[in-house]
Amino acid sequence: MAPVTQIMYFKTSSSYLQDPSRLISELATTSSVDKIEGFSKAYLGFETEDPSNAFWVFEWTSKSAHDAYRQTATFKTTQAASQQVFASKPTHTLVEFSNPSRIFSAPVTEFVTFTLKKGASMNALQPLVTQLQNKLPGTPKFYGSSWAPVVDKPNTIHGVLGWESVQAHWDAVSSGPLKDIIDEVKKIADLWLVHAILTQYNV
Repeated sequence: MAPVTQIMYFKTSSSYLQDPSRLISELATTSSVDKIEGFSKAYLGFETEDPSNAFWVFEWTSKSAHDAYRQTATFKTTQAASQQVFASKPTHTLVEFSNPSRIFSAPVTEFVTFTLKKGASMNALQPLVTQLQNKLPGTPKFYGSSWAPVVDKPNTIHGVLGWESVQAHWDAVSSGPLKDIIDEVKKIADLWLVHAILTQYNV
């Protein structure tokens, strides 16, 4: 089975904003995170555009490991304890990225989705994503990217990209071939994009 990345995105409580490390430590203890079957890595951080939004990114050995954990009593206990962190209901996205650790470890991670517009075809979108993947290497201050359809949402492709800075990303796509490809994507898909600064949580 392929590894899967779980992306949680949510509005944070004021107590989490003030002291995230304390609450994360409490949750890690509650969940016995080091004993969770199939749990691989965790990256935590805040959105740069709106720092009251946070990302929790978890790497799992497989989707079945993720699904099995959600059936455990430990998950239910942790879920209850984590309510103090959330000021909104988190969105949960599962994606089978290829080797995303280097991207989440970059100074800045870009999170982007392309969701097909009504009547548009994945047959038109996928080649544009492939073009993006092929053109990005060699871009200044670029750390790599990974792209894959969202699990259970076949009309959405999710990308994660590593950059030296947010400005490095905008510099790369403000003109030239990358901008041309993205302009074509926008004709057939709705684009959502934010950046975050992530830190690996050592389990």
